[in-house]
Amino acid sequence: MHKSVYKQKGNFKGFLFVLGLVIIAIILIYTQQQVDRLQKTSREYLQFRVRVMEDYLNSENNINFNFFFTEVIQGTDYPIIITDTLMVPLSCKNVNETLDSMRIFTPEVKEVLSQYMKEMDGENKPFPIKWNNKILSYVHYGISPAIRNLRWLPYIEIAGAILFILIGYVGFSQIKKSEQRYIWVGMAKETAHQLGTPLSSLMGWIDLLKEDKKKLSQALLEMEADATRLNKVASRFSQIGSFPSLQKVDISVIIQSVIEYFQKRIPQYGNKITIHSEYQCRPLIYINPDLFEWVLENIIKNAIDAIKSKSGIITIFITQDIKGKIIYIDISDNGKGITPRDQKNIFQPGFSTKTRGWGLGLSLAKRIIEDYHGGKLSILDTRVDKGTTMRIILKSTGIS
Repeated sequence: MHKSVYKQKGNFKGFLFVLGLVIIAIILIYTQQQVDRLQKTSREYLQFRVRVMEDYLNSENNINFNFFFTEVIQGTDYPIIITDTLMVPLSCKNVNETLDSMRIFTPEVKEVLSQYMKEMDGENKPFPIKWNNKILSYVHYGISPAIRNLRWLPYIEIAGAILFILIGYVGFSQIKKSEQRYIWVGMAKETAHQLGTPLSSLMGWIDLLKEDKKKLSQALLEMEADATRLNKVASRFSQIGSFPSLQKVDISVIIQSVIEYFQKRIPQYGNKITIHSEYQCRPLIYINPDLFEWVLENIIKNAIDAIKSKSGIITIFITQDIKGKIIYIDISDNGKGITPRDQKNIFQPGFSTKTRGWGLGLSLAKRIIEDYHGGKLSILDTRVDKGTTMRIILKSTGIS
């Protein structure tokens, strides 16, 4: 792979990493702001209730401290410790069940409560309860459990997101490795298949010449054709992975040569299959002839394999849009069709509905059309037991 490609991939990964850090920072800042706002609101609400009770106490002749504790303190959900003016604990709420239930505090318990008070005072400044401008006691309070839990929420979300990303990365890596394995195996088998046919033919002609030298002229012609085929196969594989050179050619000529190639070999399949073409136009298109022939061969080969009856028909149509800028090449067959479940996977490397296939032909064809020729390969129409039409879309440069 070219160095610039690696550099682009590295830059993109770095961008994603920085973007992830920015998103995490935004989540943390935003959540912390909301927690601080809730905590401030909760603190102000408690102080407001205390001021209301102070007004109540100052308006009465008798001090009903129990009413204050019941109405103000019991309604809170955060830890509270009430002390006298010397900071000696008098009562507590929401500290823990054991301490909350105590009515009399031993020196040891008061020491424990003093430690809780230090933590609370570090979070919130205690405020006094006054009566007639005289401080009666102090209220020490901590953070609401709900707010405390909210503080952990962004970290939990981030941990969940990281876990999800890790699982996704591992899963994607496994899928990618599996896909690469299919591609390597498929390419190896495709290479053997592509080379095997002309090599077998060459060996056959050599054996025939050993037996009958009178057929030399015929053998030379056929051997030359096989050698040309081998050269074409080598050219195809050499261009995979690099950007191929494109030539301005009459696409109908390429299609016709592929049709003639298959017509000589159709009897080998055992079915009576007819391949014919219908050209609305003969467009000139920039393509790589060797690779485009490979695409057509893969699609037609799949069409032949899909025809299970004793006879079948494959038709190649060439049409264009109204302006003549877009060319449509439709390859139709009357085979078994593609089920809805398989349609979404038909172009995936390694996927095949045939027991003897290795699932690379259509994937390779799609890459050649879309990555190398800037076109599109898709399923135009398919019906089970009725047939399939594959469509290739390319840009035209004119009419021959």
